[in-house]
Amino acid sequence: MDLSATRSTAARATTGTPGAGRAWLITFLLLAFMLINFADKAVLGLAAKPIMHDLHLSPSQYGLLSSGFYFLFSVSAVVVGFVSNRVATKWVLLVMAVVWALSQVPVLGGAGFGVLLACRVVLGAAEGPANPMAMHAAAKWFPNEKRSLPSAILNMGSAIGVTLGAPLLTVVIVHHGWRWAFFSLFAVGMVWVVVWAVLGREGTVVDTAAPTPADEPAVPYRRILLSGTWLGGFAAGFAAYWTLALLTAWVPPYLENGLGYSVSTTGTLVILPWAALAVFNLAQGAVTEWLMRRGVSSRLARGVLGGVAVGVAGLAMLLFPLAGGAVRLALLTLAFSLGGIVFAIVLTVNAEISPVRRRGAVLSISIGLITTAGLLAPYVTGRIVEAVGYTPAWVVAGVLSVVGGLLAVLFVRPERDARRLGLRAG
Repeated sequence: MDLSATRSTAARATTGTPGAGRAWLITFLLLAFMLINFADKAVLGLAAKPIMHDLHLSPSQYGLLSSGFYFLFSVSAVVVGFVSNRVATKWVLLVMAVVWALSQVPVLGGAGFGVLLACRVVLGAAEGPANPMAMHAAAKWFPNEKRSLPSAILNMGSAIGVTLGAPLLTVVIVHHGWRWAFFSLFAVGMVWVVVWAVLGREGTVVDTAAPTPADEPAVPYRRILLSGTWLGGFAAGFAAYWTLALLTAWVPPYLENGLGYSVSTTGTLVILPWAALAVFNLAQGAVTEWLMRRGVSSRLARGVLGGVAVGVAGLAMLLFPLAGGAVRLALLTLAFSLGGIVFAIVLTVNAEISPVRRRGAVLSISIGLITTAGLLAPYVTGRIVEAVGYTPAWVVAGVLSVVGGLLAVLFVRPERDARRLGLRAG
């Protein structure tokens, strides 16, 4: 690779000259990718009541079905992360999206519990690397100081995916049945595949202030994964993902069965946390970038901000079962949305402490381990709901978030850890 050309590309992205137009086009294609990703996740929760009725499932069986999505999710995220060090992310993303779409098709043919579980396992395996791969692809178009906003925009894909998808999928479920909701996601996924095949490109930006890939120190993965920044980010991310898994799997049935809302009302109310998450993610990206342009450390602008957000979400989780009416809905919305800003933050600070040639794998390992919360949370919650009801399940999630947020505030220090790893001048 011509290093001077690469630095020229980085300069164009930083100054907003013609290269920036392509960078933002790729960013919004990746946003659509993440939108579909979370619509795929959310459809099971939206269809939970008719699925449980038609397939005669208990809460713990439904929890197993929800957890099935995560059986290979984490392993796949790690494996594909290493693959991405050698294969262009354009093609990695394309193959993933094709598998997403095809995994929806068998559901339309009268699939029972076993086939539906298998389809969710395959879908989860293909979606496990989605977030780190999208972030890795976007990072190739923006230097470090410009990555907070595109990272936040990509994380908005989860919120937008459900905010737009929930009412549409609910209409399909109510009027055509839950199986057709799955098939509609096949059609949308294949449209994205065609557009990405035509317009997708590979970025070439490197950080001019950091060592070039050829000059980077050979930092062992062990040192990165045992740094305070990585461990603190993992604690907050695990807690936030536990909450996210409950939002997709258990909040819709809680609104219907626990609080007595209708299917159509639930399809509307479930939008609230996702819409709030979209706003919080965009605000986080803008605020973090504004702070860093003014010389505020990444520790404060990213680590402390993200940790406080996860902790506050945990407090709201502990309080909303005690409230009623509009206050309960407001606290529920906060509990299931605010902590979600930490995902973009975790990946961004991990990119700061990772050499370029290690970054794809580090981001995938991070997501792979964080998302083990998704494997545990739906099933554990199903067992708790079956035994003692919803409130103790929310208490578990709230305590995890408070503890995870505190650990992030204390230990996420990317500048310090980048210096210790030889990636930043002392």
